[in-house]
Amino acid sequence: MKIMKKMVLTTVLGCMSMSVFAAQSSETVSQPHCDAGFMSIVTGDFSKAPQQTCLPTDGKLPINIKLGQTFQLNLPANPSTGSSWALRSMPNSLMLLDMSYHNSAQCKKGMVGCSGLRSYTFEAVANGVGELKLNYGRAWEKDGWESKNIAISVKP
Repeated sequence: MKIMKKMVLTTVLGCMSMSVFAAQSSETVSQPHCDAGFMSIVTGDFSKAPQQTCLPTDGKLPINIKLGQTFQLNLPANPSTGSSWALRSMPNSLMLLDMSYHNSAQCKKGMVGCSGLRSYTFEAVANGVGELKLNYGRAWEKDGWESKNIAISVKP
């Protein structure tokens, strides 16, 4: 539990930079047209692009994950504006494995103001239902943060 709290704190501060799935990552990433972001199941087969599914715009519709499965949430972000995603809480059924940022394919080296994706990689470690709670905003602004709640259901 203490390790999990440290991992979440590290994520909130945006300091985590490990690359658990480096073979699946790249400097640029293309995004399907999903207003709320998308998820993909990490299969370990790096010869194929992962299937991407749009996140529900209604936070009440759960994402169904199988026990033992690894999946990645990808959320639109633009850190050059000072805004960043913060993971507020997550269900005990999940373990955070990685957090990374990738520029969009339209961004060229040295460009400022480019958007991209903040990616969170999780493993389903126990059966259960719960909610991932995230915020998006600027650290120096007390108001105006966007909240995103994502229902998660982990089953065998």
